[in-house]
Amino acid sequence: MQISTLKWVKVSIITPWLEPEDYPTIIAAADLGVCLHWSSSGLDLPMKVVDMFGCCLPVCAYNFRCLNELVIHGKNGFIFENYKELAEQLKLWFKDFPNNPNIIETDIHFRSNLKTFQSLRWHENWSALALPVFNSFI
Repeated sequence: MQISTLKWVKVSIITPWLEPEDYPTIIAAADLGVCLHWSSSGLDLPMKVVDMFGCCLPVCAYNFRCLNELVIHGKNGFIFENYKELAEQLKLWFKDFPNNPNIIETDIHFRSNLKTFQSLRWHENWSALALPVFNSFI
């Protein structure tokens, strides 16, 4: 309803319905993901970032307390604190797109690190990171 009241001339907002099998395909077709997720507790992780990482898509993600468990600034994406930082990251990424050699190199670096991320499975992560914490209470 709010979208229909906007009087934008050069912007269109389209909200298509995706079938579940189309979701990873559309994410994988993107050049950079943006995650605006914010956690009031600071304890939950944005599943959209997990989805994007599963498709090897680097992200710009809004910072909160545990985000660094997923997004490592400069390694697999960018973290921003406010709209100005996000704008700078988007301008940097898309300047002279797709022919900016610095961003091509950064993209290759990010996607290589995301392939490593994809290779780590839940059980391995649990055993390496969470289980020792629980064992320390025994």
